[in-house]
Amino acid sequence: MNSTVALIFTVAGALLLLLSAYGAVTRNRKAFISGFCFYSLLPVIGESMAYRSDKAPVHLLMVFLFLVQLVLEIPDNNMYGRDNTAATSLATKMGLALLVINVGAALYVFGLNSGVPVQFGYYHIGFIICVLFVMARRFTSSTVAWAK
Repeated sequence: MNSTVALIFTVAGALLLLLSAYGAVTRNRKAFISGFCFYSLLPVIGESMAYRSDKAPVHLLMVFLFLVQLVLEIPDNNMYGRDNTAATSLATKMGLALLVINVGAALYVFGLNSGVPVQFGYYHIGFIICVLFVMARRFTSSTVAWAK
């Protein structure tokens, strides 16, 4: 990855992580999932570029994982309350899927010699913290709900 692309991805990733963190803290569902959705585009683009240069199958795996994250987190205007048990169960499973994808991505960045700049691993850890924060608030308080 050349330095210009890395700089653009670094700034965009930081802004999208801040958007998700803002959404988690303020209980703004649309901001929270928008940050995840649009951040997913960065690994898809970066790993596609890496696959084009060295044809390693691990890049395709990462592309497909982040396409899954992108599809799971497409912003919409649907709002569900705690009384809808199907929606809350699905939201929990989606949160777990986000955790698995981002833990795997952080391990990929930090654990393998992937050539991905280390700041992107920290971004994945930030997204993990956002999901854990939202899930902790959901399970520890029966009155916490998305504000918007």
